Formats: sequence, structure tokens, C-alpha cells
Amino acid sequence: MALLALIAGLALAALVAREFYSWYRLSHVPGPFWNSITGWAMVRTALKGSVHEAYMELDAQYGPLVRISPNTVMFSDGPTLQKIAAVRSKYTKGEWYVVGRTTPGEDHLFSMRDEEKRKYLKSKMGPGYSGHENGGFEDGIDRNIATFIDLIESKYISTATDYRPIDMASAATYFALDVISELGFGTPYGFLKEDRDLYQYVQTKDAFFPVMITMMSVPFLAKLMHNWPLNLGLPKSGDQAGFGALMGFAKNFVDKRLKPGAKPGRDMMQSFINAGLNRDELTQEVYVETIAGSDTTATAIRMTLLSLISTPAAFAALRREIDAGIAAGRISSPVRDAEAKAMPYLQAVIREGLRLYPPSTGLVSKEVPEGGDTIHGYYLPAGTQVGENVCSIGRDKDVFGPDAHHFRPERWLEAAEGDQERYKNMLATVDLVFGYGKFYCMGRTIALMELSKVFVELTRRYDFAMAKPETPMKLFSAGFWITHDFWLRVTRRTDEP
Repeated sequence: MALLALIAGLALAALVAREFYSWYRLSHVPGPFWNSITGWAMVRTALKGSVHEAYMELDAQYGPLVRISPNTVMFSDGPTLQKIAAVRSKYTKGEWYVVGRTTPGEDHLFSMRDEEKRKYLKSKMGPGYSGHENGGFEDGIDRNIATFIDLIESKYISTATDYRPIDMASAATYFALDVISELGFGTPYGFLKEDRDLYQYVQTKDAFFPVMITMMSVPFLAKLMHNWPLNLGLPKSGDQAGFGALMGFAKNFVDKRLKPGAKPGRDMMQSFINAGLNRDELTQEVYVETIAGSDTTATAIRMTLLSLISTPAAFAALRREIDAGIAAGRISSPVRDAEAKAMPYLQAVIREGLRLYPPSTGLVSKEVPEGGDTIHGYYLPAGTQVGENVCSIGRDKDVFGPDAHHFRPERWLEAAEGDQERYKNMLATVDLVFGYGKFYCMGRTIALMELSKVFVELTRRYDFAMAKPETPMKLFSAGFWITHDFWLRVTRRTDEP
């Protein structure tokens, strides 16, 4: 009995010593006490749906570096992100990414933490994301915008005697899913034509994201999820709904393309095949690009459109630029990407939407390399997880001005005309929503092209009004924006040029 008591005492002492060391190694970094001893404080924030607000409040209270869990600190400035993500940086992807795996034990480009493997895979996938090998992305995006317009015209035009509101939360998701599937493997899923949540994908996604951000806040839970028996609950390609159903579609598309004698496509998948990706790699990447490439773009569409509708002067200014371009013959139908990029106010609108509502607000933490590092005067030992507060970066008053929390596209025109250095700094800072350096988002070109085109094509045709101005939408912030009930009244313009 005495021996058992001794063993229990030693085990308890070892546990206490381990927990003390875990707290002590970052005890010099400011932050809430409870966050320093448990990750559950951030889990609670995620489950409340207020992640982005909590991060900005921590920045305001504790400064540009704050401890948010026993082994995680968070920074809130652009230069730090540029430093740790630089091409020659020794930082690697952190534990945050592990939960992004779709298949236990198998990594894709997003979840891969091995730097050499990730660099090699990225080099093979680069041509596909550039569009150079598959004829570009414009035609595919234009076709899906036409389907989007057809949907509005056939079902959602309101008049004085006929009220037909559209839930833009769902419609934007359907559009983004169809675009990425057409560009990715040659055919749209068909969400827009069906105008419904095929395979319960959106329902599954919205239920899964809060769980995912919880796993990311407590990394050992993510590891448990990918081991038996909990991994039995992960999506499988044989599922009839949700992520598993899309995984099954991805496998079917890959198998058809790899079949002997199959006709080569002109899409991203074909570029990946040409680069030598094997069946498993292709399946993982096609599936993941569907999720990552659709939800982020749909968020940007919804939140920027909400900002425009809520700021009538900005909506009117964008329309004036579009109308003037049409009248002068500078805007085609549909608008070409080069034409859209030459529209200063349109690009200012897009940048304002992205900086205020970055498509992903997760920490996307990186791991401090051997030898440790010093950030904002605080030494961080090797293995520390360093996450980014992208919302505070986008609302930095030193970069964007005293009204940085407000949607005001004019700030970009003012800076471009009056202070080129400030303008360049603003551009570089807002571009950080797509990452930086070796962690840069490969889908940036596609996303910006979609945004440029869709806002021109919608604004040139329609007027929008919020159906429920007291509660424009239901918004849940859990590292990703989960949006429901963004009901809009859409009417045809009476003064269309």
C-alpha cells in the first residue's frame, strides 16, 4: 500500500511539474491567466461564435503579442506575418493544420507540415492554379455567373406586386461551389441549377466548422479524432451526404480521368495529372480545393455585398463607375478580368471587403523553429505555436487610418492619389488575407477574378435591399464565417444603361 501511495505521489508530482513547466515557458507573454493554463478558454469562445471579436479584444487589451493558450501566442501586425512566412523562414506549419486532414494519416497541400514535401507538391500544382495550362479561368467563371443571373431572373426578381426574396447566404455558396468544381475538374456540381443544398453539403459544412475550430484550439483533440475509434465518424467517400458525398464525386472524377483512353480535360485536374500527381494525391486535392476554394469566396461575396448595401454612397459610386465604363465601351458583357482590374473603385470595394471580413479568421498557426525566436520583444522557445489575428491586421489604424473599422472604399483612391508609400503599404497589408511568402494561398487569382466579375454583373443589373434590416443575416464566427438568412429583395434597375 505504501508503495502504491509513493507511485501515485510521484505520478502526481510529475504531472504538476509538467503543467508548471507548460505554464512557465511562456509566462512572460501577456494574456489572460486562464488562457495560459488551458485551451478550453478559446474553445468556449469558438462555440459562442465570436472568434474574430475575441481576438480583436485581446489585441486591444494586451498588445500585439498575446498568449491565448498554454503553447500558443497570437500576433496582430503585418510585419510579423511577413517575417515568419518569408520564403527563407525556418517556421513550419503548426499543429492548427492537422485537423484539416480529410483522411486519417494522409496529408494534402493545406494540411501538410513537412516543408520539403509541401514545397515539392506545391511546385507541381502551381501551373494548374495559374490557369496557364488549361486555357485560363475566365470562361468557366463567366458561365457560372450567367447561371447565377438566370437563377435570379427566373425565381428571385421582386416587383411591387410580387415579393420573391433570395437568401444570398446560400446563393453565394452555390455559385462558388459551381465555379470551383468547373475550374477544378471540368463540370459544375449543379448547385445553382438545382438551387438547393445538394448532398446536404452546406448543412454538413456549417455543423463541422465549429467542431473543427474547437479541435484546432485543443490540438490533442484533433489527434484523437484521427485515431480509432473516433476516426470512424470522419467523412468517407461512400457517404450519401455531406463531405463524404463530395469526396466520392472527387474520386469518381479522378478515376474517369485516369482511365486508359480517357479524353484529356482543360481544367486544374488535368494540369495536376500532367505534373505527375497520383490518384490519392489528386483525390485529396480536388476534394480540398472544393471546400477551401468555395467557402472563402462565398464569404467575400456575402460580406462585401452586405457592406455595399449598408453604405448607399459606396453602392452608388460603384454603379457610376460601371455605368461610365459601359457608356465609354470599356466594359464588355460579361466584363473581362482586365477591364475589371482597371476599375479603381471596384477594386477598392473588393479590398475593403477583404480587409474588414477576411475569408478565414483562423489562427493558421506556425511553429517556432529550433533555437527559438523573439517577436515584439518576447522570446518564444522552439515548438511554440504562433497564430495570426488577421482581423486586427486588416483594421490597423496606423495603416488604414483612424476609421479603419469602417467600410470606406474612398480611402484607397485617396492614398493612391496622395501618398504612394501609404498606398503600397495598404495593398501589401490587405493582401495578407491570402497569406504570405511560402504560405501564400494558391487560389488567390481565381478568388479575385470571381469577385471582380460577380460584383460588376450584379450591380449593373439589379438594386438590392435587405429584407430584414434589423438583422441582415445570422453570422457565426468560428475561424470561418458561417452565414445564414441573408435575405435580399432584388429588383431590376429602372435606369440600366
